[in-house]
Amino acid sequence: MKLNLISFAAICILFLLGTALASAQTDNEPESISPEEAQKILRETPVNVPELVEKVKRGVVVIQPISVSSVVAAELQVLGSGFVIDKQGHIITNHHVAGDASIAEVIFWDGSHERASLVATAPYYEVALLKLDDPDPDKLFPVPLGDSDAVKPGDLALAMGSPGSGEGFNIDRSNPMEYWGLRATATMRVVSGRNTDLSWPVFWNYGGKRMSLKYGLYFPYVFRTQVPINGGNSGGPLFNRHGEVIALNTWGGSNPISQQTNFGVPINCAKSFVVEVLEHGRHDIPWLGMHCIFPPNINNPEAYVEFVETQRPEGLWIYDVAPESPAEQAGLRKGDQVLLVNEEAPPRPEDFRLQVLEGEIGQEYTLGIKRGRQEFTVHLYTVPKPTYVTDFSV
Repeated sequence: MKLNLISFAAICILFLLGTALASAQTDNEPESISPEEAQKILRETPVNVPELVEKVKRGVVVIQPISVSSVVAAELQVLGSGFVIDKQGHIITNHHVAGDASIAEVIFWDGSHERASLVATAPYYEVALLKLDDPDPDKLFPVPLGDSDAVKPGDLALAMGSPGSGEGFNIDRSNPMEYWGLRATATMRVVSGRNTDLSWPVFWNYGGKRMSLKYGLYFPYVFRTQVPINGGNSGGPLFNRHGEVIALNTWGGSNPISQQTNFGVPINCAKSFVVEVLEHGRHDIPWLGMHCIFPPNINNPEAYVEFVETQRPEGLWIYDVAPESPAEQAGLRKGDQVLLVNEEAPPRPEDFRLQVLEGEIGQEYTLGIKRGRQEFTVHLYTVPKPTYVTDFSV
């Protein structure tokens, strides 16, 4: 009993002592600082770039897509970069890097390599998702994904492209203008703008039979950066000062003139796509079934450019309607002019495409239509775009 009383007294003394210390610490704590003061401290805090590179480089990889052209032959395609996002072996890169290939070779920071398969691709976001066929969790170092909505012009940004050993591939790298396989690049400046418009080139599909889905006629949400983007950086991460990915390096060039006007797709666009794919096994694209950017018979970039610049009329027109689509079911026809979209003046065709694309499945659209001298209103709802429809219909 005596021992128990002593123990109880000791506990009481320790409790009172801890309470006093906590009270003293509370009295001495500084008042919370304002968001403006916090930003000032952040701006004045120096960044140790080599330390930041070492922190994140193991999560950045080389992407070497492989296009299987026959049963016995495989063709290496454009070299790019990517980054690991989880221990299951998922990797994010650009659509124009890996979206047209079913498999790719992934080279890690230490020079080792693994085969990966394409899980899903989103040409409208310029994002592709890969997964290693036989992932080794001990070799995977996922990088944290930041919040691109919080990015402001002037924020520091670090672009990285396939960092690792300097040995590179076993080929001649004497002319870097001809060879894009730069194995270890880190460039750092600032984000100069957000929600920037980017007109993207239209590429030929392999075989030249139709325009490829490898396109982005118009992106309204990209970041503009002063960070130099080297050849082979496409698909690689753009980090903030904390080592969080805020964008995918998407468009740049080795030409010094273009080094101040590079672009990145905000990571939140990629996250929304990836989360839906991983949780639901697919990512549905809202679709109305209207050809309103250009007629479906245009099948090469030169014809597209000529049509837009010299033949496309002002306003929003329907050049064709896809069979069994919401547009067909609503009675729309080739040659109809759209006078109103949800009781407002219609946007330019590329803007309307993105308005539909970024909406929800089942979203209602009220269109004011002019057909000859007749004017009327139709109501239609978006449905998931069928996987067999690979054209540019909205």
